Amino acid sequence: MVGGGVHGTHLAVRLLEEGVVGRDELRIVDPQGLLGGFRRQCRQCGMDEFRSPFVHHVDRDPFSLRDFARARGREDELVSSSVGADRPTVSLFFDHADWVCDRLGLASAVVEATVTGLEERRDGVDLETTAGRLRARWCLLAVGHGGAYASPEWADGLPASAPVSHVFEREFDPAAIGETAAVGVVGGAITAAQLATTVAQPGREVTLFARSPFRVETLEASTDWAHFSGVVADLQALPAASRERERTVLEARHDGSVAPHAFRRVREALERGSVTLERSEITTATEAGGTVVVTCRDGSAACLDELVCATGFGSPYDGVLLRRLGAGDALETGYRGAPVLDDGSLRWRRRDGSRSRLFVTGAAAQQVLGPFARNVIGARRAGDLIVEALASQRELRAR
Repeated sequence: MVGGGVHGTHLAVRLLEEGVVGRDELRIVDPQGLLGGFRRQCRQCGMDEFRSPFVHHVDRDPFSLRDFARARGREDELVSSSVGADRPTVSLFFDHADWVCDRLGLASAVVEATVTGLEERRDGVDLETTAGRLRARWCLLAVGHGGAYASPEWADGLPASAPVSHVFEREFDPAAIGETAAVGVVGGAITAAQLATTVAQPGREVTLFARSPFRVETLEASTDWAHFSGVVADLQALPAASRERERTVLEARHDGSVAPHAFRRVREALERGSVTLERSEITTATEAGGTVVVTCRDGSAACLDELVCATGFGSPYDGVLLRRLGAGDALETGYRGAPVLDDGSLRWRRRDGSRSRLFVTGAAAQQVLGPFARNVIGARRAGDLIVEALASQRELRAR
């Protein structure tokens, strides 16, 4: 398993609990350990409750998190939702995830390293990591966006000393922002809203640069996509890894939207005056003696001590590992480098049309699973397909 985030952790749980692999057969390679990267990202953007309902978590049983909360008197951490099922707080989600991981002893399977190379052989896969070589019969790629963040053009060329960062960079720490700093947050979606309201502490001047009106949506896409039936079948009827599939997914996702609970927070902050809204787009940014001076399209300007981009992710196919694998001669790719995956198993196809020993989950599987591929519910659907595929292979070997 390459990646120890929500997808990697859920897949590990499923593989163990359904007897597809033994604990001594499983390795989870991630430099930040189990859920370390996801936990860090939630903290960095100031997220305190989830957008999705309590049935979306890392355990096999959909009601495991709810039962965990009830057994510990933490029902108040299941927050009401307008779409039915309550939503967990971030602390409840991770406490439950830690409990699941401890129950299965997943920590013993973790290799805290980065995969630097991967080569498929006749009966398995060789992985080169910063901790040495690993050999596996199958490899599951759960690498998220692989560090491919989206940054504005004006950020290109700024010196490393400029106080400009992306909210999800490992080095960014909201707690390190000065108590009286002038802070700019760039973006108009849920992450920007959460970050702006989190850093809006007394003594600071916080400006939210959002060029478009807020778009309030409860979930990241229509609930039709969450059932993985009709609309997903229509998606899979299009050519694999094609421009048509990519466009369908992008049009279905509510990218750039704000969940109602986050919108309430930012609206209240604007009313209090703890956050100022700048409805113009930054066009230039210049370092000036430890600060950054920004100029907007409407002619306004501001001098900021910190400028944080909450501008989302880049293409899920642009992560270092996926890009390197796609550039090789063995594996087939399509539009914009999307991996060509088998719709029924998420196995990456080889250029000769056969199915490789690599499975792909997360955002890079969105052309198969649809707009919820990157979410927790996408991890659960990927688990269904991958567990079934590996269980079938195990049965064939046993005959």
